[in-house]
Amino acid sequence: MPKVTINGTEIEVEKGTTILRAAAQAGYEVPHFCYHPALSIPANCRMCLVEVEGSWKLQPSCYSQVSDGMVVNTNSERVIKAQKAVLEFILINHPVDCPICDQAGECKLQDYYMAYDAQESRLRTEKTAKVKVFPIGPEVLYDGERCILCTRCVRFCEEITGTNELTIIQRGDAAEIRPFPGRSLDNPYSVCTADICPVGALTSRDFRFKCRVWLLSSTDSVCTGCSNGCNIHLEHFRNEVQRYRPRFNPDVNDYWMCDSGRLTYKAIHNDRLTRPMSNGAELNWHGVSGTAADKLGRAIEDNGSLGFVVSPQASCEDLFLARRFALEVLGTDRIYVGGNPDGFEDDFLIKADKNPNTRGLHTIFGSAGELRGFDALIADIESGTVTSLYMMETQIPVAADESARFLNALDKLDLFVLQAQHHGELSTKAHIALPACSHAESEGTFVNFDGIAQEFDRAFAPLGESLPHWQIFMRLARAMNHKLTYTFVHQIRKEMFEDSAATEEASQTPAE
Repeated sequence: MPKVTINGTEIEVEKGTTILRAAAQAGYEVPHFCYHPALSIPANCRMCLVEVEGSWKLQPSCYSQVSDGMVVNTNSERVIKAQKAVLEFILINHPVDCPICDQAGECKLQDYYMAYDAQESRLRTEKTAKVKVFPIGPEVLYDGERCILCTRCVRFCEEITGTNELTIIQRGDAAEIRPFPGRSLDNPYSVCTADICPVGALTSRDFRFKCRVWLLSSTDSVCTGCSNGCNIHLEHFRNEVQRYRPRFNPDVNDYWMCDSGRLTYKAIHNDRLTRPMSNGAELNWHGVSGTAADKLGRAIEDNGSLGFVVSPQASCEDLFLARRFALEVLGTDRIYVGGNPDGFEDDFLIKADKNPNTRGLHTIFGSAGELRGFDALIADIESGTVTSLYMMETQIPVAADESARFLNALDKLDLFVLQAQHHGELSTKAHIALPACSHAESEGTFVNFDGIAQEFDRAFAPLGESLPHWQIFMRLARAMNHKLTYTFVHQIRKEMFEDSAATEEASQTPAE
């Protein structure tokens, strides 16, 4: 392997490593705009120029590969002068509107100006005006005056999505990014262009003017939009999720996530069920636990008529307690599967299964013989086989006409207990409604379609009086004189993986 000396530090790197990556390995940051590790390297911004001993001109470190014995300087006088010149050139026509720019606080141009330039502009003529707030796509807006033409967005559409919507039009200081005639930036991953834009040229319509980024707190989490389980930064302010951003995971989603999954955060706060209810009246947890225990006790006496719906929207830990609650406390093996119906899929990240933990659900419940489909539930209610129902979450995995049939069938039930995040039509039909947390308010594990178990953290406190599913099951079990005692999620997780060899197998990341 070649040895290279960078700023006096000698390191050994893999053959083919670029100077920029070698410098990073040696602990030196080389500023750059156009370079992105998942895209091709055009070396057009010239911000990453470095001095290589023996070379008469500065070299672009993002493109140039190291050779054995190479000596590189990333902070020489020539390099610093070049960095200042590049920044001054980029800023000639830039509006410097940081106070009203959504990118402020996470803008590379802003950061590099403070770190490598910090000099007053010498421009004394009027700046060239360009397009502002241009609707380049349904989810993204473009500001031509902030654009530095790094072409990350163009290359993303060419190399990642293969949709080729964008190009550069005009020349010189009139050059701008535009979609080809008759097209717009309209692909399922379009907001990723705003993620990789190093400046404020491309911004998400959804996040625009929503919250200053330095006010956000970020929690590592997992997208619940489908069974792919894209890793995300769940960013929130004052107990409210403001946006999802993709979090790098080479085994799951690399640097990307889809637009539809990105917007699923809105469901966390819509129409939330925040207080326990009995026949439409709000109660506290002590009161509703006693009422639910009494009614469920009477339903149990009606042997064989109690159905239980589990949700692939819930975490493995919640489902582990759901299984124990259904089998040990309610004594029913009539377990049905709810969740979102299947939807659109592609050959990249989007999966047809719109639930984050279907694989985990089937792992927790073991044999498929324990689980029944939602169609069977509707038929069992209509036939009177099921007269009492305990249901997790409000998603119904059937078509609209079947959904209407299910809602009508609920009127036949003697008891309907709903444990869910949202009100919806189901809560109005529930005799007892128990408020459950979203994944943002609890911690747990999802197993994605590929069998990769991914833990997620709690971002903020539960809204209202909602509780994690597993705590609700423990509370009701205690009211029904059964013992399900856990204090922390990791205790459930330990027992879950110890007791279930299948779950343990599913938790292993598959080999490449």
